[in-house]
Amino acid sequence: MLIVENSIIELLNFETETEQPILLRVLWISPDGIDIIVVNITDHKKMKFPYSLEFNQLLSEIHENRARVLEIEPDTRLISPDENYLKKYGAQRDSNWLIIKNIANIEPDIYLPKLRGKLIHKTVEETGKSKKELYRLLKRYWFYGKTKNALLRNYFDCGAPGEPRNFTKKPGPKSADGNDYIVKDYDKQIFKKAIKKFHIERKMDLTATHQHMCEEHYNAGYYRKNGVMVPIIEPQKVPTLRQFSYWYHNEYTLGIQYANRHGRRKSEMDVRPLQGDATERAKGVGFLYEIDSTPADIILVANDRKTTIGTPTLYIVKDVYSRMVVGFHASLLHASKIEQMVALENSASDKVEFCRRYGIKIEESDWPCKYLPKFLVGDRGELKGKWTENLVNINVDVANAPSYRGDLKPFVEQHFRITNKKIREQLSHAGAKPAKLRERGEFDPTRNAALTIYEFTQFMILQIIAFNKSALNKEYFVTKEMFEDEVELTPLAVWNWGKRKNLLHEVRRDLLRYNLLPKESVPVTRHGIKFANMYYTCEIAIKEGWFEEKCIEGQDTITICYDPRNVSSIFIRLKNGRIEKCYLTAKYKDYDGLHLEEVKEIMKYKRNQIKIKEREEKQHLAEFHAFSENLADEAIATTKETTSELSFYERQKNKRENKKQEGKSIGSQNAWTAINHTNKDSKNNISREVIEFPSGKEVVKADENSKIQQVFTKKNKARRRSNESLE
Repeated sequence: MLIVENSIIELLNFETETEQPILLRVLWISPDGIDIIVVNITDHKKMKFPYSLEFNQLLSEIHENRARVLEIEPDTRLISPDENYLKKYGAQRDSNWLIIKNIANIEPDIYLPKLRGKLIHKTVEETGKSKKELYRLLKRYWFYGKTKNALLRNYFDCGAPGEPRNFTKKPGPKSADGNDYIVKDYDKQIFKKAIKKFHIERKMDLTATHQHMCEEHYNAGYYRKNGVMVPIIEPQKVPTLRQFSYWYHNEYTLGIQYANRHGRRKSEMDVRPLQGDATERAKGVGFLYEIDSTPADIILVANDRKTTIGTPTLYIVKDVYSRMVVGFHASLLHASKIEQMVALENSASDKVEFCRRYGIKIEESDWPCKYLPKFLVGDRGELKGKWTENLVNINVDVANAPSYRGDLKPFVEQHFRITNKKIREQLSHAGAKPAKLRERGEFDPTRNAALTIYEFTQFMILQIIAFNKSALNKEYFVTKEMFEDEVELTPLAVWNWGKRKNLLHEVRRDLLRYNLLPKESVPVTRHGIKFANMYYTCEIAIKEGWFEEKCIEGQDTITICYDPRNVSSIFIRLKNGRIEKCYLTAKYKDYDGLHLEEVKEIMKYKRNQIKIKEREEKQHLAEFHAFSENLADEAIATTKETTSELSFYERQKNKRENKKQEGKSIGSQNAWTAINHTNKDSKNNISREVIEFPSGKEVVKADENSKIQQVFTKKNKARRRSNESLE
C-alpha cells in the first residue's frame, strides 16, 4: 500500500483492551525516505504535536498486519463543507490562516520542537498573538490534514443531538388549565405499557389510550358507584394528551406507528420503503422463477357437462427477468405440493408436445420454455420440508417467501390479476366470476358455466402465448445492453435475447420427475417391492432375481418415488443412475389408475373388516369348540358302551370289507336317486334327532333345571359303563 502525505494509518494492537482505534495522519516524508512525520488524530478534544517515525519500520508494521492504511477521511464534513457553512464562517477561517501561513509550510522545521520554538517566537512578535493561540491553530491545521479549512469553526459536533434532556420545569408556554406536569423516565415506561396494552392489543386510538392509561396508572384513588370502583382522575396531575402524543411520535417511526394500528404484516405491504426493484434480484433470464397458485375466476363443469364442479386452482410459473410465463397448471384439486410439482414440471417440459395434447399446434419459437431456473421462490406452505431438498439435486435452490408476503413475488401475483381480468372479459358468458363478491339478488354466474377443465386449459395456453408476445410494462427497466442490441420489449424477445447468459439448464424428464415426486424407503420382498401394502415388479427385477434374493443391488430396502395421483407405477433409481419404472404385480392389477388415497381407503376398509370379523370369530370358535367337545364326549361314551364286550382284535377284523360295505350303504342312502319311504306305524321308522348348528348371532340360554338334568344323565351313563350300582 502506497503511503503519501495525508495518508491515515490505523495501528492494530490486539493486546490493548481499548475499543477506540489509534489513527495517525502522515504530515511529511523526508526526500530520502528515511523519516516520516505523523500526528495522532484519534481524539479531537486532545490534539497533540507531531512526532517522527522510521519510514521502513512503519512499512514493516503494515506488511505484518499490525497496521493498515485507511482510505476514508474521518473529518470530511469540516474539510469539505457546503457553501452555506463557508459563507457563514469563511471570514474567521481566513483571518486564522493569515496568522500561521508564514510558518505552517516551513517543513520540516515546524515539526521539530527546537526549531519550531524559534518560528513561534518570531510570529508572536509579528502578529501580537499569544503562543497558546498559535499552537492551537497549528494543531488544528495538522490534525485536519494541512488544509485551510482546518481552521474553520467546528460546529458539527456541538450540542447533544438525539440525547434526552432533563427538565426542571415544563417546557413551552404555560398551559391554560394549569397543568405543569413534567414527563420523567418513569412516565415513559408507563407510556410504553399503555401503548402495548391499549393501542396495539386493544386497537384503541391515542386519545382512548391516554384516557385508559390515566385511569389505570395516574388515578388519585377510587369511589364506588353503581356497585363498581371508579378511578379518580385529577387532570392537573397527569401527563397531558399532547405530551403523550409528542412522546409517541418521537419514540416510534411512521412505519412502526402504522404497524401498531394495522399490524406488522400489513405495514410490510403498505408503508415499507420502495427504494429498489424486484427485478434486481434476477441477474438474467432463468436466474429466478416465481411460482404461486390462486383460484381462477371461472366456474367449470364436469366432462359430461351435466354437473358444475366449481372453481379450478391455477398455478403460474414466471421468469422474473423477462416476465415470461414459463409454465402453468390448472387443477380441480386444492393447492398442494403435488399440484405445484406438476406446474414446475410443466415449466421444464417441451411446450410443443404439451400443447399438442390439448389439440393446439404451435412452433417451438412460440413458447421456447423447457428449462429450470437457478433459484425458485414460492410460498412457505408448499416449498418447505424435505421435498425442497430434492430440487437441489436438479440444481434449483429454493428461496421461500414469508407467509402473507405476496409482495415478495410481485410478478406472478400481478399475472394473476391479468389472467383473471382476461377470464372475465372473454368468458363472462361462459361462467366467469365477477371481480367482487356477488351480492344477494345478483345473477349467479354458475348458471352460465360451460367450460370443462380441458377447455379451460386450452384457453390458458392461448392466453399465455398472447401475453408472452405482448409489450412489457412501462415500468420495466431496460439495460444498456438491451438498448445496444435493440431488443424488442416483449417477454418472448427478452427471453430469447437473455438465454445466451447460460443461467438456464435442462434436465431429462425421467430425472426431473424422479426428483419432483415424493419419496419413501420401502422393503424388497419375495412378492416384489412393497409400497402402500401393494407390490411392484419390473422386467429387470425378474431377470436379475431381485425378489429371490430379497434385495436390490445388495440392499433389502430401496428408495422409491411415486405419484399419488396414480398408483399404477413407481420409479426406482439404480446405482448406475438409471431410472427404472416398476408396475403393479398381477394380484394388484385391479388398482391400476387409482389415486393413492383411494387405495388407502380400500386398505383401511380391509383392516377394519378383518378386525371386526376377528372379534366375531372368537364367538364362532367358542360355539364350535363347545359343540365339538360335546359331540366327541357322547361319541366316546356310546362307542365304549357298544364295544364293551369286544376286544380290540375283534374290532379290527375284516376292516377293509367292513369299510367297503359301510361306504356302499351310506352311498345308497345319500344317492340323488334314492326314494324316502315314510311309514309312521312301522317299527323300522327310526326317529332321528336333528341337531341345528347355532348361528353366530344367536345366544342359547339353557334352563337351569335342564342343565342339572344333563349333569345327572352324564353321571348315570358313566356309572353304567363302570358297572357301578346306584346307591
